[in-house]
Amino acid sequence: MKYLVIFFFALTFLGSCNSKTSDNSQVSGTVEEVDAVTFKNLMASGNGIVLDVRTPGEVAQGMIPDAFAIDIYQNGFEEKLQSLPKDKEIYVYCAVGGRSRQAAQILLDNGFSKVYNLSGGIVEWNRNGFPIVKPE
Repeated sequence: MKYLVIFFFALTFLGSCNSKTSDNSQVSGTVEEVDAVTFKNLMASGNGIVLDVRTPGEVAQGMIPDAFAIDIYQNGFEEKLQSLPKDKEIYVYCAVGGRSRQAAQILLDNGFSKVYNLSGGIVEWNRNGFPIVKPE
């Protein structure tokens, strides 16, 4: 988990060095709503990044293993998303699915094309008895 945090911050730093260009191309892609079992299977595929968009207080209660936490309410949320690789699938979740659905749309608007939203959020994840870890 510690290495993932270091990797995330390195990507943030490197991403801020790139110049931003205007692109009028249309956004392609959709958000796929998935249940907890499908979400877990997608994570196991190793093709994506798990993104927790809850507040720090919520994250402190426990999170899905190996997830990156970026609070959707935090200033600079969209800029922080730019540090994530756009060629990876993004598996996004929150408490019950509302904020992550909003974050998923923001991801699409920012050039991500494969976005999966955990329907029912971490509450549904817990109902299935899947693991939760406390952040370091």
